[in-house]
Order: sequence, then C-alpha cells, then structure tokens
Amino acid sequence: MDLLEILNINNKQFIPKASILKKIKKADETSFFLPLDSKNFTNILNSGFCLNKKYLIYGANSTGKTQICLNLCVQAYKYFITQKEITKKKDFTFTFFLDCENTFRPERINEIATASSLDYREVLKSIKVSKIMSSSALLLKLKEIENQLKINKKYLVIIDSINNFYRAEQGNKETSFYSLKTAYLKVLENIDTLLKNFNIILIATAQVFPNFIKNAIIHEFPVGNQFINHFFSEYLYLSYKEEKNYVHLVNSEDLPEKKVVFRITSQGISDYKI
Repeated sequence: MDLLEILNINNKQFIPKASILKKIKKADETSFFLPLDSKNFTNILNSGFCLNKKYLIYGANSTGKTQICLNLCVQAYKYFITQKEITKKKDFTFTFFLDCENTFRPERINEIATASSLDYREVLKSIKVSKIMSSSALLLKLKEIENQLKINKKYLVIIDSINNFYRAEQGNKETSFYSLKTAYLKVLENIDTLLKNFNIILIATAQVFPNFIKNAIIHEFPVGNQFINHFFSEYLYLSYKEEKNYVHLVNSEDLPEKKVVFRITSQGISDYKI
C-alpha cells in the first residue's frame, strides 16, 4: 500500500512534484525587477519595481516624484534592450509615459542616459509620451494602451500624476461629485484591468493634501486616497528634510515598512553619501 492509499488521496487530487517545480521555474523566468541606481531605494523594494504590481509614489512638490519616473524610463531601456527578441524589432517601445502635468523633459532623459553611457536618442525612441489634458483623455489613452499591449507586449506604464484632473475638477461647480468620482473610478478600474491582463510594471504619482495631525510621521496623503487605496497596494511616500530626500515604503502586500535616504543628482537617482 502506497502513501496515497494510506492517506485516502485520489491521484487526481495529488499534484506531482515535477509539476510544482515546473510552475516555480516558469514564475522565475517571467519575474523581473526594475532597479534604480540607488541601492538603498532598490533594497526597500526587495530588488526593485516588480512586474504585475501597481506602485503609487506620492509626496509634496519637489520631493522627486517625476525625477524617479524619468529615471525609470532610462532604466527600462537599459534592462529591456538586452532581450534578444526585442532587439530584432524596429519598434522597441518599453515605456508609456502618460504626462498629465506637462512634466516630461527630454533634456533630463539626455542627462540620465548620458551618465549611463547610453545613446539618449535611442532611449527617447523607447518612450512613448502622451500629453493628457483631462480625465476623459486619460481614460481613452489607457484603453488605447490596452489595445496596443495585445499586439506588442510593453513593460512599463507611468502616469504622472494620476489624480491631477480629479483634484483640478473638484473646483468646477458645474461638475457633480458623483460624475467626478465615477470618472476617477473608471480610470482606476482600467489600470486594474491592465495589470490583470498584461505582464507590466505600473507606476503612478499622486498629488497630496496635508495631514493636520501634529507630529505625524506621514505629513501628506494622496488626493482621492479613499478610492486609490482600493486599487494600489504599494505606497511609496517621498519627503524632503534638511537637504535630504527620503523614500518611505508605508504600505506593501508583502514587504515591511522601511524608510531610507537617497539623492537626486544631474545623473539621476543615487545613494546619499556623507
């Protein structure tokens, strides 16, 4: 009598070891982490930004939200261009940059790429930038990206910033809160669909409102957080104090809370050194 008979387990209920190992191997082959040049920043994410996850980067003005996004555009080119199946293609777009605040700067890409000994013109070709002027335009662009991903798998989607229009349109007396909320939720739902159907990394920045609790560790919260927190599990809070930039992983599905210091230089994102 074998073990299955002793335990009264049907062969159909038993998963062979070979099958388990095959699934683990397949998961390892498809897993990917996109790092930054700052080891401290990368380490709090346990090797970098991971495929099939949605990251929300938020903080006050001038804390580095857009700088991180621009740096990731260069990093995406640096790491994805080495894949043989990609280099054979003429169209090697690696990044969709949905620019809701007119923050994309080609000259900044030039600086970061040149510091990494990369041809910035080739890096710029790998970034598809879309200037977004309204919530409805953002929604249309997300649907367009979904259609393009069905044809050509892309890897990095950046939205800078996801709640810009939600915040701006709150001051419009002709727009009801219900219609505003509905439009915002549709955007978030479309982002969720992208992650479920395609193997991508999604980065969104968010504008903030102040936390009025005295001596609070987190001084700001994302605008529309009551909706965002249902769709994003990875929260990175940026702050600037005493001429130091900080990133604080305040919420994650599987990583511990941690805060580290980093630098923003002409060459991109790096570790802070005394």
